[in-house]
Amino acid sequence: MLEVQRMVNINEAEKLVEQLVTRGDFRAAVDLLYKMIVQFARQKKFSKAEQLRERLLEVDPLALNEIISSQEIIDEEKEQSLDPIHTEIWSRLYNALSTEEKNALYFSLKDANYTINQTVFSQGDLNPNLFFINQGQLKVIYTDKDGDVLLNTLGPGQLAGQDNFFANTVCTTSAIALTNVNLKYFEKHSMLELEKEFPNLKQKLLDYCSGFQNVTDLLNRKKMDRRSQKRIKISGIGLFNLLNRAGEPIAKSFKGELTDISAGGMAFEIRISKEDTARLLLGRKINANFRIPGRQPGIEIDSNGIIVGVYPYPFEDYSIHIKFDKIIDRSVIDKIRRSIV
Repeated sequence: MLEVQRMVNINEAEKLVEQLVTRGDFRAAVDLLYKMIVQFARQKKFSKAEQLRERLLEVDPLALNEIISSQEIIDEEKEQSLDPIHTEIWSRLYNALSTEEKNALYFSLKDANYTINQTVFSQGDLNPNLFFINQGQLKVIYTDKDGDVLLNTLGPGQLAGQDNFFANTVCTTSAIALTNVNLKYFEKHSMLELEKEFPNLKQKLLDYCSGFQNVTDLLNRKKMDRRSQKRIKISGIGLFNLLNRAGEPIAKSFKGELTDISAGGMAFEIRISKEDTARLLLGRKINANFRIPGRQPGIEIDSNGIIVGVYPYPFEDYSIHIKFDKIIDRSVIDKIRRSIV
């Protein structure tokens, strides 16, 4: 018999299998198919290996040794091909799956990379994919009639898109790359295909996703945050610096017109000519430094925070809202309130 290693191409090998089947030499056909499966599995060509295994089942469903052994070899080669960094990040998910489910899920995932400010999915669009973040950060944004609101910042080991993946709805938020991002995504139609062979996979994935905040929770939380801290109207000019992840300034400071402050954050206005530039600010770390004008001089604010809201005003003005990293002491807030009354 012609050995697989010496074959000119796969088409010749498959033709030979069909010739053996036609002649009724099922034993030889099984042997040849098995060798081909092993070869393609060793070459990490799993799709072809599995296709040939399906043919093996058709040729002789009683060739149990070859059927079982070929599946074990495919699973073993798949296991060795898993990205160790990815599987470590998502170990809690993969540990909840059987070996077969783990391999099926992993090899159904697709890779994607996004650069800073590139949109992963947009509010109002139909994008039923589940995103597994391996590296970098995404910002989750909700847009209403007033402007953009930062709901969350996601990093390695966190999911995006789960609300749309498990429901037939359009995206209720947008996800935009805050840094360069590497992720894997799972398409909904792939889930529907895998369900046929692995009926428990969807529920296991749903159980895992339930451990993360959904969009409804984030929106409700944002409304609660807005109600919980009373804003005090202020005026004057503040100096602001965008910061890198280490908390260091990344450019020259710029001025903004102060509008209000609370224990948890503040707002200021600034003129920005391009909407894309304004959106780029959302989710960025920032330092705010200014003095509170009023009857009690000397009240200075020097706080780091994150930009959680960008709201457009007429004539290219934007209202920028900051959430402080640390809550301002109540005594300071009381002093500010007394100073401006």
